[in-house]
Amino acid sequence: MARKFRVVVNGKEYIVEVEELGGSTTVQVPQPINIPVEKPVEKPVEKSKEEPKKVEQPKQVVSKPSTSTNGIEVRSPMSGLIIKLHVSEGQQVSRGQKLLVLEAMKMENDILCEHDGKVTKILVKEGDTVETQQTLLIIE
Repeated sequence: MARKFRVVVNGKEYIVEVEELGGSTTVQVPQPINIPVEKPVEKPVEKSKEEPKKVEQPKQVVSKPSTSTNGIEVRSPMSGLIIKLHVSEGQQVSRGQKLLVLEAMKMENDILCEHDGKVTKILVKEGDTVETQQTLLIIE
């Protein structure tokens, strides 16, 4: 039984026919099919004679963490299972240090520290299931 497949190699499309013959496979590769690619038409931009208007930037509001401390919350980027904690409360941590391992979709993901500081509170333990954006620990 022969099966046809469309394969793209280095931007060129090929139609490949594969036929199984008693354990060995025969592949016929024809010449590439040229597919025309339309280039976008660039339109000239007209220069405006008007003066640019000044727009006031909105004032930035700094939101405080939802906990009662002034620390930085480390939140889960995805839902999953806490496999391993690499830090403990009171421990000094630095940027780039591995804090914990979160398993999601059968893959282990290292959660790294984004700020230097001290771990003031750990809100999860190994074996806990967490949701996306759930606070895992707090660093001051």
